[in-house]
Amino acid sequence: MEERKSCWPWCLLGLVGLALLGWLMSYTGKGSAKNMIDGTRSLAQEGIDSAGFTFARAEVVGSVLKIVGTAPDKANADAACKAANDKVTGRIGLPGVFSTVDCTGITYPGYEAAAPVVASTSPNKAISAAAKAELSSCQARLSAAGKSGAVGFAKNKEQILNGQDILDRVAAVAKECQKFAVEIGAHTDTGGAADRNQNLSDLRANAVRSYLINEGVGAGQLTAKGFGETKPLVNDFPNRNADVPGQPDSPLRAQNRRIEFTITALQ
Repeated sequence: MEERKSCWPWCLLGLVGLALLGWLMSYTGKGSAKNMIDGTRSLAQEGIDSAGFTFARAEVVGSVLKIVGTAPDKANADAACKAANDKVTGRIGLPGVFSTVDCTGITYPGYEAAAPVVASTSPNKAISAAAKAELSSCQARLSAAGKSGAVGFAKNKEQILNGQDILDRVAAVAKECQKFAVEIGAHTDTGGAADRNQNLSDLRANAVRSYLINEGVGAGQLTAKGFGETKPLVNDFPNRNADVPGQPDSPLRAQNRRIEFTITALQ
């Protein structure tokens, strides 16, 4: 009588093979999607650069291709947006790519950004019209004080070297608007390692917070947040040489190194 052989080893091997194939297909799909996203962003940046708009930069924000920067005027902002859109026509909306191109990140003189979202002190109570008006006034005054000059720091350090007069003006406004929480946002240029820039921006934001507290602003009113190089106003390395050591400083890089003050909530 012929001995009956078990098929379990072959069945098990087949199941393992199917699982491996499924994983490989999934991995390859994700890789292809990432390549498509990176390629689309690069195309948009190529369109911007070839049109000569050095102030604009294409970024990936979730499912959105966002164009950011500071234009000299609305006409240039719209033209940069069009240059990016024209270059990626046919890709936007494809599965696994971007759902839209967002150009609201391009600012210019006279540009009015969306008002910050303000949390209510009570989930059942809407913010009054008077409070909204006061918020708008305080935010405008904070922004004006913060942009009345530049706060300077020691190279690659958080030590404040100059701009104390600017921070004094910010402190005066913050104390008059003490019912509103204020976020201190620190930004770096895009040169060097991203993790180092993130850490440096955290330290600088906290240094500014400490200065304002010493000037009499309530500690509970202030939060410090470093953004590193994630939100540049301009493309400060248009020749794509940001990671080459020894590159000279430039006004473009100085534009991205900044401190911003934003009202985030009612206290």
